[in-house]
Amino acid sequence: MLVLTVTMIYLISARYYHVVELTMKSRSSESLDLFFNNYGDEKDNDLNVAASRFVEGFRYRDTMDVWVIDKNGTPVISSGGYEVSEFKDMPDYYTALKSETDSCVMRTTMPWNEPVMAQTCLLKDKNDNVIGAVRYLVSLKAVNRQIFILSLALLLAYFMILLFIANTGAYFVDSIVNPVKKINETASKIASGDFSARIDSYEEDDEIGQLCDTINNMAEQIGEADKMKNDFISTVSHEIRTPLTAIKGWGETLADTDVSDRQLLEKGLGVIINETSRLSVMVEELLDFSRIQDGRLKLKTGTVDVIAEIQQAYLVFVQRAEKEQKSLTLDFDPQSSFFVSGDNDRICQVFVNILDNAIKYTDIGGIIRITVEKYENYVRILVSDNGCGISKEDLRHVKDKFYKANNKVRGTGIGLAVVDEIVRLHGGRLKIESKVGKGTDVTVLLPLIQKEV
Repeated sequence: MLVLTVTMIYLISARYYHVVELTMKSRSSESLDLFFNNYGDEKDNDLNVAASRFVEGFRYRDTMDVWVIDKNGTPVISSGGYEVSEFKDMPDYYTALKSETDSCVMRTTMPWNEPVMAQTCLLKDKNDNVIGAVRYLVSLKAVNRQIFILSLALLLAYFMILLFIANTGAYFVDSIVNPVKKINETASKIASGDFSARIDSYEEDDEIGQLCDTINNMAEQIGEADKMKNDFISTVSHEIRTPLTAIKGWGETLADTDVSDRQLLEKGLGVIINETSRLSVMVEELLDFSRIQDGRLKLKTGTVDVIAEIQQAYLVFVQRAEKEQKSLTLDFDPQSSFFVSGDNDRICQVFVNILDNAIKYTDIGGIIRITVEKYENYVRILVSDNGCGISKEDLRHVKDKFYKANNKVRGTGIGLAVVDEIVRLHGGRLKIESKVGKGTDVTVLLPLIQKEV
């Protein structure tokens, strides 16, 4: 910017001086012809007489001053009317004497400190001898004033642009560089495992602000996921340790017991079988979760009789419900049948998981009811219980991976996540409604492909 400003000032000055020089040269050329005409008319070729006539007839004395100088460099007469015989400092005249063009143009200053542009043109006779010179002077006071005004305007514009750039740079640093630096620092903390780090110093609602919100939201979700992961590891460790402890304990007991004690043997083997089944179910849930995460959960598609799968799941849990002093009922129209396209094992897994949760979270004397009916182009399976219920805060997360609304009840916290994915793969929907102390309603909607009566 500074180089550009200086260059423009220089070009403007050069342009103004060039225009003055061109104007002076054009007028001097015309007036020189007039001088030689006057000089040639004199019989004795008197320079003083010719100079007087030339100055008196000079047409541009309102804008230019003209001097006549003799061959010794002494001014003879001036159109300005003041005494010029004492002016000896005329470098343009001596430069013209050495010039091949017999003329010289330069800027100089008069004794009274007035800036002028001077052009000196040598006068020669027919034998090419110097007989004197004509010196033209143009005041540069107005030109310099105009150049000064334009230069001042350019410098003012330069400083205004500098100020604008400085303010813009400060705004840029304050609104972009510093927030990006803060974002980088916070992201580094998050990458290092500090999921509590947040960006809370940027309040503008722009792209940077949206990025800050996104990173804060990401940190919050990563923190929640990390907490759920730790809870999951703790829960799974506890869930695995409990059956393993039972299996080990009963194994050691049976190893040290007389095999003739049939009753103890049957009881111990029953515990081992039950706990092994629990481990098997848990491992299967973990495998399903891994398949979902990797996108490897595949369906063996076929026609599935929903009533048959519901009845199978019902038969699995009805005895358990009675044993735990809870009521499990199944309600559907015996004359109706519902068929969907899907994997019968996976659909049965959905019902088993939902019923298992319903029984787990229902107190003694509670009621679990299964209702199957048609809803538009879907079959709706509603599993209702009057158990402990789920709070609004927990209800938003019950389908999240690793999330457990009640840590007092056994489970890995991934069952409903697996169920939700299986229902989604079948083109259906899973809906959970609950109130604390009132119970929970779990609705599964699966698209029908046909109806048989």
